[in-house]
Amino acid sequence: MSEYEETGTPRRKRRTREHVIEDLSENHLERKVLLKGHLLRRPERDYGVDVTMFHFGDDGTIENGEVRFQLKATESLKVIKNGTVISFPIKTGDLHYWALEIYPFVLVVFDAESEKAYWLHIQEYVDRHPDQVDPEKETVNVHIPLANKLTVKSIETFRKKSLQTVDNLRNQGGFPDVKRYPR
Repeated sequence: MSEYEETGTPRRKRRTREHVIEDLSENHLERKVLLKGHLLRRPERDYGVDVTMFHFGDDGTIENGEVRFQLKATESLKVIKNGTVISFPIKTGDLHYWALEIYPFVLVVFDAESEKAYWLHIQEYVDRHPDQVDPEKETVNVHIPLANKLTVKSIETFRKKSLQTVDNLRNQGGFPDVKRYPR
C-alpha cells in the first residue's frame, strides 16, 4: 500500500486494538495496586519488565523490596484441562530471564473479553517445571491456573513474597543490615 491514503494525505500511525488491550491490562493491574496503597512504575525502556511495584507498610512507610511484572493481553484465552488452566505462549529466553530475577516476578495475562486477568509467579513455576526453560525451544506454553485471578488480595500476596525475599537475603548475608536507625 502506498504511503498515501486514497484521500491523497500521508498515512498516519494508528492505534491498534492490540495497543488498547495492552493499556487496559496495565490499567487493570495498576488499579488493584493503588487500592492496596502501593505504586507501579514503568521503566523508560522495556527489556522484559513492563512494570515494577513498590510497596508500603500500613502506615505508608516505603518497604524494602519490589515486584516485577510482565503484562500480556489477549482477546481469546486458551483454556485447557477441563476449564481450569490457561495455556499461554512465552518465549523461552524471557522465561529464563524472569526466573533468575531476585525479587518476585509475576506474569499477568489479561483477557480483554472478560476484563479479567490471571497471574503466575514465574520463579515458583520454573522451580516446579524446569523443563519449560528448554534452550532447544523458542517458545513454550506456560500453564496458569484460572484460580490465580488477579485481585486486590493477590497484590498483598505479591507484597508478602517480596518481603520474604528481603528477609531471606538478610538471613543469608546478602543484604547489609543497618544497625543504627535514622532519628
